[in-house]
Amino acid sequence: METMLGRKKEQGFTLTEMMIVLAILGVVLGAMYNMFVHQQKAYSVQDNVAVMQQNVRVGLDYLVKDIRMAGYIPEGIPFDSDDPPIPTPQVPAPSADVVGQLFTDGVSESIERATATTITFQADIDNDAITETVEYTLNGTDLTMEVWQWNAVTSSWNPSSGPQIIAEDIESLTFTYSLLADDYGLDNGVDDDGNDGADEEGELMVWDIDNGVDDDNDGFIDEDGPLNTNELRGFIRQVSIVMNARTAATDSKYTHPVEGDHFRRRTLTSHISLRNI
Repeated sequence: METMLGRKKEQGFTLTEMMIVLAILGVVLGAMYNMFVHQQKAYSVQDNVAVMQQNVRVGLDYLVKDIRMAGYIPEGIPFDSDDPPIPTPQVPAPSADVVGQLFTDGVSESIERATATTITFQADIDNDAITETVEYTLNGTDLTMEVWQWNAVTSSWNPSSGPQIIAEDIESLTFTYSLLADDYGLDNGVDDDGNDGADEEGELMVWDIDNGVDDDNDGFIDEDGPLNTNELRGFIRQVSIVMNARTAATDSKYTHPVEGDHFRRRTLTSHISLRNI
């Protein structure tokens, strides 16, 4: 009896049993690995989407905050031929300008440049009682901001530090402008806002800027042309922004319904009233 019991204790697993255990273990480990890879990919996609949303929100927040300050100019800065932006100065100054004329006279240069993709304006954006000229534009897929600061001692603009990247992976940026269209603005004799009153006080019209798009939805493209004079830019009262961002990396399991590629996208819009103009 003792011998039989001793032999029974010495018995181990058979080769067949070991193979079955290894096969089951392989299936379990394979399932766990596939789950890990799936979760890792899902996390990567979510991380890319979160970064994209953060980029577009930060970019739009900067634009809204600063553009809303346009026209808040604590210093009396005269018109001159060196008004920023420095790369495209107004040389000579437009004939409507008078040397020594201040911004407070109503014919404002608060907005220096207004195109479909770039806006340049003057404002004290950081509340330090010093006027800055600020330019926002899309440089490739980077939303950039460039700032010049007025030097009251030399009565000139300090050189900028160059364009600073505010947001990345911005696919498109579009500005649309609404101009004052009453007796104090364009005075065009048209019912621009469609409420049966032409040139009524406070009436605004969407300017169909030179961008290949029917901005005012009247069936005509670029009918109003560029906002290339100080007088026209002085009538701007609202700025609308459409910013489209995309993820830095593609998602092979996702196909964009319009573009047909594998980038996820987000579009944000904002409408800004220029309270200082």
